Amino acid sequence: MARSRLLVTFLFLLSPCVGQERGGTDPRGVLPIVGEILGKAGVSGSLEYWGSCRLPSGHDVPPVSYPANDSGSAVEVLRMFFSTDHWMRVTPEPNGQIRMIETDVPNDLLNVTISHLSFKPTEMPGGPQNALDLVLSAPEVKAYRKEHNIGPFSDLWIAPGDSSTKQRVSGDLYNVTVRQGLDYVLQFYPGFWIYENCAHSVTKSGRDVDLSFYPAARPHIK
Repeated sequence: MARSRLLVTFLFLLSPCVGQERGGTDPRGVLPIVGEILGKAGVSGSLEYWGSCRLPSGHDVPPVSYPANDSGSAVEVLRMFFSTDHWMRVTPEPNGQIRMIETDVPNDLLNVTISHLSFKPTEMPGGPQNALDLVLSAPEVKAYRKEHNIGPFSDLWIAPGDSSTKQRVSGDLYNVTVRQGLDYVLQFYPGFWIYENCAHSVTKSGRDVDLSFYPAARPHIK
């Protein structure tokens, strides 16, 4: 099947980096498979974990182990896929979303409450990453990051627009958490948002947090 071929294509990227206890796996061999599993099931979700942020790309994901038998629900397949990561828990939400969360990853930033989020499709660039960056640009989020030394530190969050899609996030949200804001984006862009926590170097306190988006693969039409 297509997913098996995808595994072979990226198999050489799945090995974790030597000497790193958490994360360390190249995301190019993992994220497409997660996106395909979610796309086949027609659901979205989130991937939340501790990473190392030491690969050349600056991003990495937890170790995985592709199951010999990939039959079953998306939750069952993802549980087998992340079975190598002893901290990872894969759970379904009542709304159908699937959470892939390591039990010890700090969720304080995701629980910050934002008084008002306004997605104005005529004023903001397209693409899900820009919508996520709008959430991160909320004053409450910036203040919390500064107070708790959560990097990276930059006032420039909005990335260049994605002209390849006409889809735009729209609407206003009031008194929502960062998590709820990120989930709202998934209503317009099916896929999963990624919340990677990385400890600073020994010379700095605090941690870095990277939030990004990966699309769910569209099911193949026979």
